Amino acid sequence: MKMPDLTDIDVTSMPHSLQSLIECIGLENAYNLTCAFGGRPKYIPKHRARTKLADVLPAEALDALIQRYAGMALEIPKVDHFQRQLRNLQIQRESANGLSRSLLADKYGLSLRQIGNIRRQDCEVR
Repeated sequence: MKMPDLTDIDVTSMPHSLQSLIECIGLENAYNLTCAFGGRPKYIPKHRARTKLADVLPAEALDALIQRYAGMALEIPKVDHFQRQLRNLQIQRESANGLSRSLLADKYGLSLRQIGNIRRQDCEVR
């Protein structure tokens, strides 16, 4: 799976549990972790060799996760938090490029009101 561009993600609007995870292992690693295990509890072992997390995270990120959460079952947030922001950013870009609310609503399966709300979020940020 191709890594989306996460540079415009607003970490401060994420749930606190996800903010803590991002602060611990970084934005891209948190994204990968939520893609692999989001919405489920994942036991964080005390030793790196005792987990499949090494398949998802680089050694330094896994070590940071173990240092902070060893011996705990960590509820991994769902990837939806990332996907929703990425979708909204794309809608804002396409709206700025002239696509109508109606076309955007059809393209993303949202209501006209939702598209309007997403477009207004862009105005509030500016």
